[in-house]
Amino acid sequence: MESYKKYTMDKADLILRPIIGGELILLNYVGFAQESRFEFLSKIDNWDKMEDSEILDLINFRKYLSGDIFIINEDSYTKDHVYLMDANHIDDFVGNYLKLNSSCFFDGDTFFISSSNKIMIEFQHDGYVFLHKLPIMLNKHSNLLISNKAACYI
Repeated sequence: MESYKKYTMDKADLILRPIIGGELILLNYVGFAQESRFEFLSKIDNWDKMEDSEILDLINFRKYLSGDIFIINEDSYTKDHVYLMDANHIDDFVGNYLKLNSSCFFDGDTFFISSSNKIMIEFQHDGYVFLHKLPIMLNKHSNLLISNKAACYI
């Protein structure tokens, strides 16, 4: 029996919108969060040479997250899967991920979102780990960046 639920990105977007403070596209701009809303936790060097379970241990998510956790990783965008599970099942899930999905769990930016703790752990593709308070609030410089990018896509 699976210890998680799987949602499409559209369904997860509807569920997570009030929790993160906007649409899931907001995760692309989390680097522009207000300074009081995030904290640098660590840098994991050579993460791309480690097993997923090793990276998960170094993130130390249990210190910050409990209860039900939404997980968005690189496969969420390519396979349209967002996972929801109890924090107690994340170790097993990540440990079996490669075998079940033919891809590494940590293969790009990964987000662990807890609605009950109002916290998000971000693992960046370059090994940096941040803790964000939810909802995400962007700094004043982000509005210009986002509006310029939106104009480029029109």
